[in-house]
Amino acid sequence: MTLPYKGTARIPGPLGGTSNTGRGRAPGPVGGVLWDKKTNTPPQTAVKAAPKKTVMPTPTSDQDSRDVHVVLWPLFGPKSPAIEDIQQAPGIANCPVASILAALAFTASGRNYLQKLVTETVAATITDLSSLKSSQLVNPPANMTVSSSRYFTVKLPGGSDVEVSDVLYTNDADRNWSVFYLRDPREQALWGPIIEKALAVRLGGYENFDALNLSANDFFEKITGAKPGGFPIKADTPLSDITDAAKAATRVPTIGASKPDSKDVKVVSEFHGHTMLGMDGAKIKLYDPAKAKTLTISPADFKHDFQAILFWK
Repeated sequence: MTLPYKGTARIPGPLGGTSNTGRGRAPGPVGGVLWDKKTNTPPQTAVKAAPKKTVMPTPTSDQDSRDVHVVLWPLFGPKSPAIEDIQQAPGIANCPVASILAALAFTASGRNYLQKLVTETVAATITDLSSLKSSQLVNPPANMTVSSSRYFTVKLPGGSDVEVSDVLYTNDADRNWSVFYLRDPREQALWGPIIEKALAVRLGGYENFDALNLSANDFFEKITGAKPGGFPIKADTPLSDITDAAKAATRVPTIGASKPDSKDVKVVSEFHGHTMLGMDGAKIKLYDPAKAKTLTISPADFKHDFQAILFWK
């Protein structure tokens, strides 16, 4: 069953209106300065001799000033996978991916799946940026390659495994630069950005999270290999169906899709994916991956604000 939720609109307001300024990225050091002030560009002979070569998916089609960095966070932090590892970036319409990954990280079955989905290999690695135009980076490296010391294998269903490095897009700050796109706001775990990067490789670039008009159903299948279960929320949907789904969300990765019209929601952001976290007393507990915060909502308000519930079956 394909539900009407697409999740392709830009998140409204300061949490995701397309930025033309390059500002508004979450601050915080991630372990270094610009790549070209930190490492030497490898000669072409070294590129040819590298044991592993990975490609960089193209960035979003916006005017943000960007660079690339080797990001040194561990693949899994001391308490990950966890919902706290996931924050959706402004200006990229991938709330289905962020909410699904957070839902997987919230449940025991989902955490087990994530730990098998992505693995790390320590090896000399070259990231090939040749698919980019030099104008897409503030400081494009000579030969359009960046070297690092590890790569990741992401066993996405539906095709060959995807191998990506720990080179990610960032803003262009000299110091305390921040990761673009999906990130861990605590800067402790890299699994979320790496899975998103592998999906971007599959889709043909980060812009295609939006441009291909994929639904949350599609992303459930791309990440887990299974079509989701779920049901649309209508005027005659019993509140007990909604609360039963919320209670099951502690065991079954589950998301809620809010309505697309901002005038038709009272509590949550419109046209946005929220991870369902069970019940908190008489209210439903949610995680908003754009704000990286939890919130509670009454079953009646949930029914008013949401158009569908999807879960991993």
